[in-house]
Amino acid sequence: MDKIESFYRISAEYCNYVTENEINHNSIPFLMELLMKLYISALNLPDLKPETIQISESTIHENVCIRINKEIPTTYWEIFNPYMMEEPVCGDLADDLCDILSDLQNGIKEYERGKIGNAVFEWKFGLNNHWGNHAVDALRALHSIITQ
Repeated sequence: MDKIESFYRISAEYCNYVTENEINHNSIPFLMELLMKLYISALNLPDLKPETIQISESTIHENVCIRINKEIPTTYWEIFNPYMMEEPVCGDLADDLCDILSDLQNGIKEYERGKIGNAVFEWKFGLNNHWGNHAVDALRALHSIITQ
């Protein structure tokens, strides 16, 4: 299967999963697997130029409700830049999952319109500048939940 189509399918699977299911202790391993597949698959996307210059503006985030079981802690502490001595900052698992969803859906829209270059650009730009950080942060937080 083509690397772009594979990423599209994994993105769609992630988006469907987080919007249609409650995140609970039993679902965390599967969610972590999806996040890792997304990250690895995005690393393998080709470098394509977008067909248009305009980067999509996210409008999905405000309308999405990701359900997380109340027994799952959603706030966590992290060092924003691990190479600088900084104070910890507060992260939010729900925000991480929503931001990943929103960024992926922007690329999905472009892919489904047949604008493959735009889709790949959206996904790779997000990996390097936005959703990739959220995926790594979410994985660390989820790992802590299941190993304590």
